[in-house]
Amino acid sequence: MSTGGLAFGRSMDRVVGALSVDRVAVEYADTLLGTDVAVPRLSWVLGAEANGLRQTAYQVRVNGVWDSGKVCCDQSVNVPYAGPPLRPHTRYSWQVRVWDPRDRASDWSSLSWWETGFLGTPWQACWIGSAAPAAPPGLDGASWIWSPGATTSTAPIGPRWFRAAGDVPAGTATIVATADDDFTLYVDGQQVLNAPEATDSWRTGLLAEVPVQGRIVLAAVATNRGSSGSGNPAGLLVRVIVNGQNVLVTDARWKVTDTEQSGWQQPGFDDSAWSPVAVLAPYGQGLWGANVSVRAPEAPAPVLRKEFAVGKTVSSARLYISGLAYYEAVINGKRVGAQVLDPGYTNYNKTVLYATHDVTTLLTSGGNAIEVTLGRGFYAMTTPNVWNWHRPSWRGEPKLLAQLEIDYTDGTHATIATGSDWQIADSRTITNSQYAGETYDARKTLAWRPVQIVDSPQGTLVAQQHEPIEVVETVTATVTELKPGLWIADMGRTMAGWTRLTVTAPSGTVVRLQHGEKLNADGTVVWENNLVPGRHQTDEYICAGTGSETWEPRFSYKGFRYVQITGAKPGLVEGRVVHTKVPETGTFRCSEPFFEQLDRAMRRTLQNNMHGIPTDTPMYEKNGWTGDAQLGAPTMMFAYGVPRFLTKWLRDLKDSQTDAGQLPVIVPSGGWGYGDLGPSPEWTTVYPFLLRQMYRIYGDAAVVAEHWGPLTRYLDWEIARLQNNLAITALGDYLPPGYGGNPPEDTRLTATAYLHRSLISTAELGEMLGHNDVATRYRGVAQACKDALNATFLQDGRYRTAKDPDYRQTSNAIPLMFGLVPPGSVDSVVTHLVGDIRARGNHLNTGALGTSVLLPVLAAHGHADVAYAIATQRTYPSWGYWFDQGADTMWEMWPATSRSRDHYFQGTVVQWLYENVAGLRPGDAGYQRFTVRPDARVGVSWAQASIRTVRGDASVAWNVVGRTFHLTVQVPVGSTAEVSVPGVASAPSGTRFLRAEPGFQVHLAPAGRWSFTGEIDHP
Repeated sequence: MSTGGLAFGRSMDRVVGALSVDRVAVEYADTLLGTDVAVPRLSWVLGAEANGLRQTAYQVRVNGVWDSGKVCCDQSVNVPYAGPPLRPHTRYSWQVRVWDPRDRASDWSSLSWWETGFLGTPWQACWIGSAAPAAPPGLDGASWIWSPGATTSTAPIGPRWFRAAGDVPAGTATIVATADDDFTLYVDGQQVLNAPEATDSWRTGLLAEVPVQGRIVLAAVATNRGSSGSGNPAGLLVRVIVNGQNVLVTDARWKVTDTEQSGWQQPGFDDSAWSPVAVLAPYGQGLWGANVSVRAPEAPAPVLRKEFAVGKTVSSARLYISGLAYYEAVINGKRVGAQVLDPGYTNYNKTVLYATHDVTTLLTSGGNAIEVTLGRGFYAMTTPNVWNWHRPSWRGEPKLLAQLEIDYTDGTHATIATGSDWQIADSRTITNSQYAGETYDARKTLAWRPVQIVDSPQGTLVAQQHEPIEVVETVTATVTELKPGLWIADMGRTMAGWTRLTVTAPSGTVVRLQHGEKLNADGTVVWENNLVPGRHQTDEYICAGTGSETWEPRFSYKGFRYVQITGAKPGLVEGRVVHTKVPETGTFRCSEPFFEQLDRAMRRTLQNNMHGIPTDTPMYEKNGWTGDAQLGAPTMMFAYGVPRFLTKWLRDLKDSQTDAGQLPVIVPSGGWGYGDLGPSPEWTTVYPFLLRQMYRIYGDAAVVAEHWGPLTRYLDWEIARLQNNLAITALGDYLPPGYGGNPPEDTRLTATAYLHRSLISTAELGEMLGHNDVATRYRGVAQACKDALNATFLQDGRYRTAKDPDYRQTSNAIPLMFGLVPPGSVDSVVTHLVGDIRARGNHLNTGALGTSVLLPVLAAHGHADVAYAIATQRTYPSWGYWFDQGADTMWEMWPATSRSRDHYFQGTVVQWLYENVAGLRPGDAGYQRFTVRPDARVGVSWAQASIRTVRGDASVAWNVVGRTFHLTVQVPVGSTAEVSVPGVASAPSGTRFLRAEPGFQVHLAPAGRWSFTGEIDHP
């Protein structure tokens, strides 16, 4: 690693101005180790000794490489480096100073730096790993069978017993089997396969290998669950292969009975009285189709090793590494970095991320060794699941690319790179899956063998820019023995992460840990997931028997509060809280304790769903649902600093786009979500929405320019799908009260509204970038959509659809929020909305979409009292109802039986707390302009909110004493705030009166700290 030139310090020969550079950033990071950004953007936050000051010029210097000179400009956010092309593996130090309106220069900022990665130059390292395993056999040649009377669409419920026999060559038989719904299979009286009861377990074929000698007898019991009737078929499917040939398959030769008989599994049992089976359909036909995935035995997590010598004094050392899907690196027995589940997962056909680590202090003189263990993640998953993560087009076995660059103090250099001279072994992590969990055998001895050079993934290799996932907290569980041999650990909170276990037990003891967010009525843990048949959120530790042993998984995280432990009495049980380590940037407090509780719950839920991407639920799916992110992004971007996190996910969106322009409803996607619950504009318009938010919150025009082509291709694809200027969707206002998925109303209304908003937002971005022709076209389409929406759904002063079973609040709140209601109809639409809420006893009937806008709409139209009544409601459906049921996070559904209890898309009430109760709202261009307007003050006597923006801290604090409203606003240097003061306002000198509005007087405040008062008649 080299430096870009000579270092420099502060200038001491000038008069210090009234401005100071308090904080600097490069690509939104304080410092950046290993970047492939060719033109880094530099930002700084200014402090001021007095109100009203601003920057008029700046000067940036990068050590010996580039000096901008004095640039007369007020820009302090995302200033691009404009020096010579950057060199790879080089550290660049930089400073900035600024001038104020009196042309007084600040002191130079403290020295900061960034360091480049490969910048697209070739690696010396090769991808290494194990040889790809042979593909498991399928079920070709076998037929679905059941008892007489069954068909491909229906079968009697309950168990059936099956037998068959045949002569086979001596050798090893490979047996593949599945059943609808579950089964146990015996060979010559010995159990070889078992599929426990689980939803859609038939989709997962099991595989076993057994020795055979001349003749084989198969016996199986299979059970049809559910209820009798059409649509509940049953079947058994078995294939036996010896020397590559089918020797026995399920067909007409099998026999069946509906009564269990003693010894039925044994080879000598007389089954002559049993009935011939009914052959239902060859594999590939019937309701099952060809949808069985045969799960081959999973290879243990590989560990790769290289020994090397260091014979000189090291000045610096960098490890550049990409392990697919995850890596954990150790040098000389010490872990490299604090990151886990790294690198971030992507569409591996398009993008593969690598990380950079400073390992200077880990190297020693003489012999050294590096070991890297690899996890499967979403690259090499074997666990069948409905989203087909076990069979994306990129799927392969775990592999490693690593390059250690060592600089010595004498100016020489050495490179240690992955290649054929490395060794590999099967690690003690026997299985690992993001859904199923991990099995670890502490008894195992490693056996090293030569590594193999393997094919590289298709995606472009680029440096990881977003914050890594880390263990951010450790909590100690309370453990109770529910019944003999079964313990329940309660973490005291809902969390995402895993369990660290300490246990003392004999060698070979299997300790099983099953994780879940809630308990069954009998006190056991709900760990099952019908979207992932079979094992789920289950870790297994096989003890070495060496005394007290402590273990934690490395390659899977769970969503849970409770852990069910069997196998041995646990000692210390700890919860490891794991998520992307983004900084907290926003604060909120107020006089209503429940509102603060809502804020804490939403923040916890957001954190529990940040794992390299914004996910929906850490327990059940772990998918990047686009609609969830669209609804949660405003709260996320207030509470946390996520420009790097969202920039990464925006590139995932771009990578997931088809050539035609379509986006899937989950991102990344392995192929699911284009026709499965898609197309859905309310979900996939997250792409234009987030780009607009990136400019609004962070002033990031470069990311908009980067995505302009894919963005317009997506919107043009949506425009081409319009029918009579209305958008068509597979989803809608998801999970309103009383519905387990889509709402009953015509979902074209919400789809068209979201598309309209996206067209207007993109037109605004286009005008900012100079694409005025596209902007004009999109505004025209948006107007046509608005006209069609109102013509179709606005009737008698309210929005309704032909499918409505009753009044639908979402159908009216969204047009109000998105500015779609004709001016002459606004009062009537609002009146109907408020009337319905009151008729329901101040309850909502909204799903995720409507919930996100309902309270802000009420506040904006003078009904803060109704918004407050909904927000503080304690009976179903409401947030208070959740918390009275013990919630500490936001839930997916309104009933107490909600599937997920860690789902943020119904928790968007918190955005209303920030923007309406406290009154701090983003404006545009990275808070260059923002708004203060506390218009939801009913039931609250004081509130405070603050956010650390890219320009500095913006904050609001207000309280009411008698009839006097006191308001204090902090405006960072480089910003102005439009402050709406309730009542008859008294404003400080230095601010400017703008206008009067009903209930408010509006003033413009420049940078500084300002105090206002207002005389009010009511809150």
